[in-house]
Amino acid sequence: MIKETMAAIGLASRRAAATTLPRADWTSQIAHVREWSFAMPHLTRVTVANSPVHQIYIGPSRSLLQALGPDDGRRRQVMEQFLETFKVNLLAALPSKRPILSWETLAPSAEPWVLRGVRSFILRHHAAAGNLYLMADLASRQEYESMRDAEWLEQLAAQLLPDDLGRIDCIENQVMLDRVTTFLTRCEHDVELLLPGPDGEVHCVNGVVLRRVKREEQPALQLSLDLDRRAGVELKPGCEIEGAFGAAGRVFRFRTACLGTAEFSLDSLGQLPVFDLAVPRRYHLDQRRRYYRVPPAEALAARLTVLATGSEGEDEAADADGLAVCEATVDDLSFSGAGLAFAGTVPAAVAAGAKVRVDLDGSELPRPLSVTGMVRRVQSLPCGRGRQETHVGLEFVVSSVADRDATQLIRQYVMARQRGLLSQRSRDAVTSRN
Repeated sequence: MIKETMAAIGLASRRAAATTLPRADWTSQIAHVREWSFAMPHLTRVTVANSPVHQIYIGPSRSLLQALGPDDGRRRQVMEQFLETFKVNLLAALPSKRPILSWETLAPSAEPWVLRGVRSFILRHHAAAGNLYLMADLASRQEYESMRDAEWLEQLAAQLLPDDLGRIDCIENQVMLDRVTTFLTRCEHDVELLLPGPDGEVHCVNGVVLRRVKREEQPALQLSLDLDRRAGVELKPGCEIEGAFGAAGRVFRFRTACLGTAEFSLDSLGQLPVFDLAVPRRYHLDQRRRYYRVPPAEALAARLTVLATGSEGEDEAADADGLAVCEATVDDLSFSGAGLAFAGTVPAAVAAGAKVRVDLDGSELPRPLSVTGMVRRVQSLPCGRGRQETHVGLEFVVSSVADRDATQLIRQYVMARQRGLLSQRSRDAVTSRN
């Protein structure tokens, strides 16, 4: 799905460039990125409903923009012609039924735009006149199929994962290992890898499983990784790796080794740099959770606001019982949600199934964050001297671009805490041995 989607985006944009932009021989490059900040004079955001495309930012370099015409009016007209041609080409090429594409020209901003996500790719078309950039945030096959059929993932897990998954602690039977590998490739699953860095710290890297291959007759998983090369993180052949992924309510942990680099063909678009990792010999299952859950290192404040669905389907602040807003502290955070602690009881509106907005603030966060969530559990416990404390479990609901940006920052925070905890455990282990 990722290959077909990126090839469709690349070929559609290159064909549109060849017919609407200055005549040139266009060459293309593609890279998987962890995070990409960009500020361009003429930037457009494209969204495609009913497709594996979340969003695509499209922008010409300054030199290419100057080559489009002598004034802003002419440049805008040429870019609109490009976008309309790109729209027609992309809708015809996407591997999905009835996609709906819309685009908007973004207003100039003093702050750079940021692309974040496990499947974030930068596509650059180069010509003598300048560069055309497309920054794409894509869905995996698992995410795309689950949007169309809510039971797709459960059915695939029931077909390929062990029946007694809730009771076992380790998978090492060869037949089951093959089935787990098939599950990963069918889902285009995202995994987390813990790599040693030059600074002695452990660095967390996101990876996307693209396919199963053989390398020198050894079975391997081919992954696209968002290596942070600015931090000096490298993955060399022979390097041992710890990794994890979540599926069917469990966390699968494994060890593997890098077999080397490779290239993943995107048809005539070019090659995506990838890594071949040895298929793990066993998977350890050590949590009944899909994602890591970490406590904050320092206090994080939370403000919870109950939301009600407006008449036009928009979320707005509710005022149930006159107490829809309450203050809390954060017990823990994960990729998928948060645990909040409230002094005393909470309003009746804060009940399982309620849609809420949670505002998070703390010195460890890059900025105050606001994200939509769904209340999954509410539990009040005595805490001595007649007092009570209420714990609320939230699941994040990504319903807007702002939600997506906030959850990506939360994910980065969780990964940073996971690295810190892992490093602390390693130091403690060395100290105890000495």
